[in-house]
Amino acid sequence: MKRRIHPLFILILVLMAIGIFSTMMSNPFNLIIAIVIFGGIFVLYKYPPARWRKSKQRKSSPSSAGKKTKEKRKNIPFRVIQGNKRDDDEPPEKPYTYH
Repeated sequence: MKRRIHPLFILILVLMAIGIFSTMMSNPFNLIIAIVIFGGIFVLYKYPPARWRKSKQRKSSPSSAGKKTKEKRKNIPFRVIQGNKRDDDEPPEKPYTYH
């Protein structure tokens, strides 16, 4: 199956190219400012400063780490609750109604 580029996408690309070209001819300084701003945002997004990064390790105090090893889990046995199972061949006594 061949992939075709949608004509609306081509139209948007052409209009963008015309806009960039006309901006370069009329006032190139505005284009340079826009490129610098978007480039700076991209660099900050890709490589954020250390204070913006989420820490991958959890901070734990030594006292809480010792408590975890000393605690023992309680061994709780599972209980089976007997249920009433009916045959699938028998229809229910009253049909369910939904409002």
